[in-house]
Amino acid sequence: MSETSDARGSASRSRRRQPVSARNRQYMIAPAGLGVTRQTLVDRLNKFENIEILRTYAERENICPPIAVVRAPDAAAAVLRRSVAGAFVIEPDHTLRAASFVGALPQPPTLSAITAFGPGFTVTIQASSASGGSIAHAAVQLVGEQATAQGLTDRDGKVELTLLGELPETVAELLIRARSGHWGLWRHRPELRAGSVNNFALEPLSLPEALDWSGRAMRFDQLPAECRGGGSKIALIDSGVATSHKQLSKIAHGIDIRGGEQRSWSQDDIGHGTPCAGIISAAVADGRSIRGYAPESELHVCRLPADARCSDLVAALDYCLQREIDVACLGFGCERGSAIVEQRIAAAKQQGVGIIAAAGNSSGAVLFPASSPHVIAVGAIGQLGSYPDDSPQAAAAAAAVPIARGLFVPPFSCRGPELDLCAPGVAVIACQSPDGYAICDGTSVATAHVTALAALILAHHSDFKGGFARRDFQRVERLFQVLKGTAQPVGHPWQTGAGLPDAARALGVWSAPQPPGATLNTELAEMRSALRQLKRLHLGTDEANLFEPLRGPANVTQLPLNPVPWPFVAERTAEAGVRELRAAMMLAGLSDAR
Repeated sequence: MSETSDARGSASRSRRRQPVSARNRQYMIAPAGLGVTRQTLVDRLNKFENIEILRTYAERENICPPIAVVRAPDAAAAVLRRSVAGAFVIEPDHTLRAASFVGALPQPPTLSAITAFGPGFTVTIQASSASGGSIAHAAVQLVGEQATAQGLTDRDGKVELTLLGELPETVAELLIRARSGHWGLWRHRPELRAGSVNNFALEPLSLPEALDWSGRAMRFDQLPAECRGGGSKIALIDSGVATSHKQLSKIAHGIDIRGGEQRSWSQDDIGHGTPCAGIISAAVADGRSIRGYAPESELHVCRLPADARCSDLVAALDYCLQREIDVACLGFGCERGSAIVEQRIAAAKQQGVGIIAAAGNSSGAVLFPASSPHVIAVGAIGQLGSYPDDSPQAAAAAAAVPIARGLFVPPFSCRGPELDLCAPGVAVIACQSPDGYAICDGTSVATAHVTALAALILAHHSDFKGGFARRDFQRVERLFQVLKGTAQPVGHPWQTGAGLPDAARALGVWSAPQPPGATLNTELAEMRSALRQLKRLHLGTDEANLFEPLRGPANVTQLPLNPVPWPFVAERTAEAGVRELRAAMMLAGLSDAR
């Protein structure tokens, strides 16, 4: 990457001083203010013993300081922190995890205070299709009353699992998830035979002729055919995209965050980025297939490594700045915030990059960077009946929080006052590497839906061709306001944010909106304020949390919404014209909001 330096000479000198230590950790270091160059930062760090510089990121004009990623023992990091107190920010380089589509699986039971039911047993599970063929690479999980076991099927569709301290009759759940081509399987209190092969047939996946439930829920089906996102640029910061897929073969831009410009970004071993790419930009195919909601947008792939860390987000955001990306879709996150990454996020926003991030699948608080007030945080929702009764999605729905119109919040979706929006994230049919289709769950696929809508808004909404055309923070906050201000409330704000985005309302297609669901009458602003105060009191100002960034819902503009009718609509009624004129006058400050 042009903005990254491995500081070979300096790093090699540091590496020679670096003793082998089992307690070495990775850190990010940045000046606390502007005006320091990358070379000055490297020279300063080379004065300390046992600091290995792994890579650096250059300062960006007058908006971002340089950053060094280092490895050091705890003691050396402590010495460095005391020596540069106040002048540099030093924080752990936290690992990231994908907001993947395995969140519907039950969490392993707590293993404390176990009362063993028996010595344990071994069982072979075989996953097969309805036609009798074997299903390889399917994830299988057994959940007992006190223990769990999981694994992947081999080429014969078999996996051998040992469940310690359990008996066949104490197994509470069996869950099988195929990588592609089939629905998953859920069995409560399955009948298992130890020491033999237990075969389970999975229902084949049938691709829809039209939009599935997720597209209809967000009213993508109400948009004119011309609304395809042409001219907008999207960055997908994820595990890569399999461009071998027939509907994704036209994706031509990308980077491997650790490997540079090689085409490795066009591969997706994890299978996490490919479904998100399909939701955003899958090309129209003949016959049964899925469709991307912004297929003419220019998709850029920023491939994160398997051991991704916060510092990799810095590299991805630098790429977004270099390529003038409009919207970045992020499906990874971590529990702890990063002031260094937050600064890069703020800089990206200043340059007109809107970031939309997955809230997370850990059932807890919203992950960082989705929790940043400069980022849209997206949670997941599902729809009752959009899956077979014996699927893992049915298991998730059984434990879910019901909301409006047959929708529910799955138990895996993270929640809290930082949540901005919710979107379809259960039983979503999407592309899967290398050239198949899969049933996907998770806040990452929900985020891809919102990202696609954001690209359509930027490409076709009149505001972004006029007063908000300039690439700056006002453009981003206006985009966020349109997304949130036109969403349909469907549940408690801490579980669904402002609600479910409505593509038709966001783009000014004058059709009747779906009736809003009942929301709890809560004073959200006061609750958020109280929660922030409580968080500050709880965290205090200890060394580890000194630079923890602020949390909160995404900042938006406070101007009236200006939903100008979609220009391709043939009939422009007098009523619509009056609405347009009134909205324009309000935006110009020539009329009040009445």
